[in-house]
Amino acid sequence: MEIETADEVAIVGIGCNFPGGDGIDNFWKVLVEGKNCTVEIPPERFNTKEWYDADGNKPGKICTTRAALLDEFNSFDNHLFGINNMEAERMDPQQKLLMECTYKALEDAGVPVESISGTKTGVFIGLMNRDYEIMASRAVNEINHYDGTGTAMSIAANRVSFTFNLTGPSLTVDTACSSFLFALHYALRAIKSGDCEAAICGGVNCIIHPRTFVSLTKAKMISPEGISKPFSKKADGYGRGEGCGVVFLKPLKKVRFFVKQPEVRLVACLNFVSSALIMTIPEKFFQS
Repeated sequence: MEIETADEVAIVGIGCNFPGGDGIDNFWKVLVEGKNCTVEIPPERFNTKEWYDADGNKPGKICTTRAALLDEFNSFDNHLFGINNMEAERMDPQQKLLMECTYKALEDAGVPVESISGTKTGVFIGLMNRDYEIMASRAVNEINHYDGTGTAMSIAANRVSFTFNLTGPSLTVDTACSSFLFALHYALRAIKSGDCEAAICGGVNCIIHPRTFVSLTKAKMISPEGISKPFSKKADGYGRGEGCGVVFLKPLKKVRFFVKQPEVRLVACLNFVSSALIMTIPEKFFQS
């Protein structure tokens, strides 16, 4: 079949780690089976017995003990990326997930790390959660010179660029729930404008501190069951989850097809608050 490749962008590699298992195959299996991946939040994250109360109105309490969590948490082969043990200990787990999933996305694309080094590849990351920074900032006596880079949101993207020696634009975007979509939007624009020849685009979230749960509980935004129920009369808030997904993007016209491929199009749809009645609810017109 003929494919118009003038201005299209293709996903040529995917790396991900979501609840239900590491990798795209496990993610697809969860979707096909409609699996509920929520679990009781384990003590390694935080002690829910100290934080939970069925009465979400009580100060400092959360109304749920469940979330969708990764099977393995904070397991990181830092030496693979040339990072020493001391630095790895002071890195936000979100940075670690991004490094791993970037490596897997390149591997999935059949791109050796050596061949992408020095290329004009951009890195665009969507990230909003600051759990690790909250925890690290409280242990003032343990802060060392690695904490600055280990907790900075900007470094989430910059570390990927530095480690893989990528010379394109490198930035982290925080627009709350739409962070990845905006990162994707800027990645597409950068490729099409010639700012970069390819792009690493990802989104990441890790749940390790109860503070956000407390805030969402007070705002009546979190589901006591930890499950989102869209379009249902039983909807009672949303369920929180964690994970990381990274895609490797290239102009479709530069991708060599060895087998017959379906047409690939990427379009980023953005949300804007605009004149919405409540700041946390996007304007309906811009969602249509």
